[in-house]
Amino acid sequence: MPVAKKVMIIGYDAPMTPSLLKYAKAGKLPNLAKLMKRGVWADNCLVPHPTITPPNWTTIVTGAWPGTHEVPCFNLKKPGDPLDKVRQAFLASDSKAEFFWNAAARDGKTTILMNYPTTAPRAITKGIQLGGAGLGINEWRLPTNEPFVAKFSMSCDTLFTTEEEPLATPIEFKEAEGWKNLPEHKAALEAQVVLQANETLKPFKKQTWFLCVLKTGNRFDKVIVATKRDGKATLAKLSVGKMSERILHTFEVRGKKVRGAFCMKLLDLSATGSKVRLYMTPICQMDGWATPAGVCKELADCDGLPMPCSFYNFYWTWFGLDTLGELIDMQNRWFASAATKLLTDHKWDIFCMHAHAPDHCYHLFANAVDPDVCKDKKALAAHTKAELAMYQSLDRMLGKILTQADENTVVVMVSDHGALPTRFGMDRDDYPRIDFNGILEKAGLLKYKPGGKTDDKQVDWKRTKAYCPLSVHVFVNLEGRDPDGIVKPGAEYEEVCERIIAALQDYVEPRSGKRPIAFALKRADALMLGLKGEMVGDVVFGGHGWAMGEHGWHVPTAKYGVGSMRGLLLMAGPGIKHGLRLERTCWLTDIVPTICYLTGFPLPKHAEGAVIYQALTDPDNPHGVKTARKNLRGLENAARSKKMLTHRY
Repeated sequence: MPVAKKVMIIGYDAPMTPSLLKYAKAGKLPNLAKLMKRGVWADNCLVPHPTITPPNWTTIVTGAWPGTHEVPCFNLKKPGDPLDKVRQAFLASDSKAEFFWNAAARDGKTTILMNYPTTAPRAITKGIQLGGAGLGINEWRLPTNEPFVAKFSMSCDTLFTTEEEPLATPIEFKEAEGWKNLPEHKAALEAQVVLQANETLKPFKKQTWFLCVLKTGNRFDKVIVATKRDGKATLAKLSVGKMSERILHTFEVRGKKVRGAFCMKLLDLSATGSKVRLYMTPICQMDGWATPAGVCKELADCDGLPMPCSFYNFYWTWFGLDTLGELIDMQNRWFASAATKLLTDHKWDIFCMHAHAPDHCYHLFANAVDPDVCKDKKALAAHTKAELAMYQSLDRMLGKILTQADENTVVVMVSDHGALPTRFGMDRDDYPRIDFNGILEKAGLLKYKPGGKTDDKQVDWKRTKAYCPLSVHVFVNLEGRDPDGIVKPGAEYEEVCERIIAALQDYVEPRSGKRPIAFALKRADALMLGLKGEMVGDVVFGGHGWAMGEHGWHVPTAKYGVGSMRGLLLMAGPGIKHGLRLERTCWLTDIVPTICYLTGFPLPKHAEGAVIYQALTDPDNPHGVKTARKNLRGLENAARSKKMLTHRY
């Protein structure tokens, strides 16, 4: 019988588990379906609160609740800092709990860690690490960044266009002159553009490129992108609607030559050549995101692109669902290619990765895949097709990675949380966010300085008693703790907490006429949620599933429409039952203890979860312990018998 010796953890961020189950049952996700047949699917895997990325991925690999590992939200407010000073939680040092792969390293185990949040700059003591400072490779969410803002290794994506479009790079064409080496075409129109880095950590030196609209006969049908007016200097030759192959190019960053990779797509070209819309993906640096550093060179020829999660220009209608799907697939193909390369070429005991595609898709169009919210049947069909394509891309990735899992490998598929649609508007311009600080202001707990624009109001800390800097955490402006504290400890502090709770619970959302706040608790009472300590708000709250947004502040049990906040949990491998739908409640904290129980790996020092015994074929005999004990007793009896037969003279 196979014995559990290796572990694969494959994470999807924010999938809707009912949709995954539906598509797998319909045969549209064959690799997931195969894994379900030989494993255990948890119907009720609950996640910590808040239902958001850094704390919950940290819980998965420590077995500790957020109050213990001290990453209680996407952003962190350090004790003693001003109440409005926060930073993103993507440093490995933010977690005060031991990662399970480092516990395993004490037993000599080696890890390959890929794109796992809150592990920057390096979270492993033995092995290979790719990324960890953001939601994708080449993405950096550092303490110096503004909350929720990502920076990129080289540049975010770009739209070159003759039209007026949000955040795009305008171009203007004129008659082409002086072009060489275009034997099959006539250079008709040209535009000169200055390529420069956007939203980057280390800007590259500006480059001048040339766009040329080509004619074949009397028809405009191609655009080339070149570094000079010469067909031999062409970077890409593009037809409408087709994404280019990967383009490698050299850039100068702070005096050094750096290789970047990107793709381009000609989105639109009018018959006269006067309208051009040309999309360029983020420029993906080909090194600088892995340790040991030489690993990047090993992965230079991987399929796809090591893509940051720069998909939000879908909001600005730069591109449609088809291009969004291509970008997501580029990222997933790279994950699959890089993972199989490393798993084939290197010794490993633990492989752990995170793919963020579902989260981004649902932030972009969760409402449009729910028939109760989206009444436009054509839009519903198009977005449902895009949802399925996203999951199928992930399923192809899953299938390739699973080729490296042998009969001794425990495979765990997991998510940090789910996702929900909401009745709050299909149109982003008509998408009301609940202003939690507005609720505090209305209750007289928060005051702003006179004057100032609506979107840039300055808090008057000398008159403010409470402030909400994080998704579900409200802090009292406490004297002796906070720099501008005015609330005295003791009775006044307790009174302010009670007023915060009353204000949140009494709030009525004007559009629905309902109260969206499901609960509001003092910090001491939030211990039942696994939240404790100074990193946690003095009051913690959560919302109903129907209320605003896709995830984050919703309660872990929230369901609405086609969505669910429950986490994905699927386990397969030696010691795990086959084809079981597990109904019992389990938690993300239970994953590491169950893995360690099956493999015999050391348990992390701060793990708080329990073993999911009902998923195991022989709960009393993990990793052959019972057999080993029986054999040991046999050896002891044999030794005793031999000793008794020995003659002494």
